[in-house]
Amino acid sequence: MAHTECKKYVTCPMCNGAGKSATCVAMEKTSVSIQRENTNSTQLMRTRFVETAYSGASGDPRLSASKHTKDANPMTNYGDYVALLEDDYIGTPEEFANPQETLKHALQSLKQDQWQSTIPALIKLMQVSRIQPELLDSSMPRIYRSLCSLLKNTRPHVVRTVCQVAMELYKTVQCTQRPEFDELVSMLLLKSTHTNKGIRNDAQRALDSMVTHLSPAICIRILTSEHGASHKNPLIRATVSRLLYNIINIIGVECLLSNPSLKDCRRKIFIMCAKFLLDGNNETRNDAKKALKTLMGHQDFDTLFNQDVDWKIISSIEKQLISLKYSPIHSV
Repeated sequence: MAHTECKKYVTCPMCNGAGKSATCVAMEKTSVSIQRENTNSTQLMRTRFVETAYSGASGDPRLSASKHTKDANPMTNYGDYVALLEDDYIGTPEEFANPQETLKHALQSLKQDQWQSTIPALIKLMQVSRIQPELLDSSMPRIYRSLCSLLKNTRPHVVRTVCQVAMELYKTVQCTQRPEFDELVSMLLLKSTHTNKGIRNDAQRALDSMVTHLSPAICIRILTSEHGASHKNPLIRATVSRLLYNIINIIGVECLLSNPSLKDCRRKIFIMCAKFLLDGNNETRNDAKKALKTLMGHQDFDTLFNQDVDWKIISSIEKQLISLKYSPIHSV
């Protein structure tokens, strides 16, 4: 074997290829050593490749390749659950200096009907509404339709962003144009019952912003419709009951029961609170009790309540009304 390997490279002058001289033996050892080094080097390279491939946290070599792909786009670092909220978008000085141009580009992005471009556009529109809300007046139906469309999205961060944008637009633009306004409120009421706590809380905040900054008559109209107080979902009725109680506190008992222009609002609040006393949901009943207890402090409550509410409803809740009238406020 040594003789063959020696002849492969060079014939030893001392033994003429016999493979028995010291020079030939040395050459044989050198050849074997080179082969071992090459083998070890190849094995080392294979080991390093495997270690690099499995350096991901999960140990899956496929994730190592995808990691570099994700780093190229920070928006996909956490998949569909990255929170694309207002703090993630920083407007450029040019956008704030020229809100008209920003509005134009944002509305063009809305036409694409793709959430990846629509969400940043809505955030831009929200920021424009803080500078010049009147610029958005004519575009609000289109914006509301986009919000309604995105509320149907299955990605939680998209729905949460939409709720936050709606909350801000209720405060700045205060558009109540129908039917887009009614549709958006209806969908927010539905999202207020979502199993995702973040979505549920953001939808509730948006509705709170609505009753705080918009006309009480408009809010009560939509809340007491079939989309709100008459909804089959008990959680939606609970949300409506809470919002009605908030509206009473915002308007004030004296104003609500004494102002002739709020007569229709007062009647709807009375009827809804009376019906909610018989609701199967405990939260709905409790908020209705607090609302009626607050109104009972006015001297004209009994007269106006009997005037606005059907006697059949009153007879069905007579015991609850008597109990509320003589119970302390803190016990309600």
